Amino acid sequence: MAWPSSVALYFVARLAGEHVTVVLTGEGSDETLAGYTRYAFTLKNAACDRVYRRLVPQALRREIRAFSSSRWINATLRRKLAHTFLAKDGASWASCYFDNFFSAFNGQEQADLLIDRSEADADAPYRNVFSHWERSSGEMFQRLLYTDIKTYLVELLMKQDNMSMAASIESRVPFLDHELVEFAARIPQRFQIEGMAGKRVLKKAMAGLLPPAILHRKKLGFPTPWRSWMAGPQLDAVQNLLLGSRSRARALFKPTAVEQLFGEHRARYRDHGDRIWRLLNLELWHRVCLEGDSHETIPNAATVEFTSP
Repeated sequence: MAWPSSVALYFVARLAGEHVTVVLTGEGSDETLAGYTRYAFTLKNAACDRVYRRLVPQALRREIRAFSSSRWINATLRRKLAHTFLAKDGASWASCYFDNFFSAFNGQEQADLLIDRSEADADAPYRNVFSHWERSSGEMFQRLLYTDIKTYLVELLMKQDNMSMAASIESRVPFLDHELVEFAARIPQRFQIEGMAGKRVLKKAMAGLLPPAILHRKKLGFPTPWRSWMAGPQLDAVQNLLLGSRSRARALFKPTAVEQLFGEHRARYRDHGDRIWRLLNLELWHRVCLEGDSHETIPNAATVEFTSP
């Protein structure tokens, strides 16, 4: 599973299993009722980019894009700018939306990382996603929701099903009742998003039934302490695992690229926590599923001791 939240979700499911055998979850409500901030952000980003490209010459835009990723600005500002029209190529839909919110490694980063570059091109990380985007219709807002329902939501449902069944409970998804999904697909954008907040229709429907502190609290997923772990001594053990002889023997990734990943992360030039998580999971998957290692022996072999801060 590519998401650290899988771990937290498993423990939530195991806790629920101490009391019930079936649970109702909110999966699908974000993708049908625009609950993710990225929808409003993308719409505003696209609108600003259209004006920006019309007023600012291409040569100057290239200079600004280069400066936004330079070491002359601090890491926090650099990370924020990386998601905006100032750092992205507005003429590339992949750069503006999919690089921002989908793939840990974009097309260029995959080309730099992979030893076999035959599958590495600008659209490689999103080939499946693009097929659904091209079949979608309506305004950008409706197309974003449709594409997420066909792709991102599928991954979330798989994660939820795997983690809940691992804890021996069944999870049901009332927000994905087909009549509700069909109704939500016809709701215009102006009723779905207000400012940067989504789920406007759902919040209005629940007003008076739920307290404002619940309706309007900050969105929070299933956080894990992975980021703090990757700022501590555990990072050394993970790096040794990913640059060890077994990993190098597979000849999947260029060792220099992996070393650069860890170097930039340690220097806080870029936060590569998500990328390191995915590489670690791929390595452990290889060992357990393809090479027959027992998963119980993996932490000892890696000399990793993950403890909550």
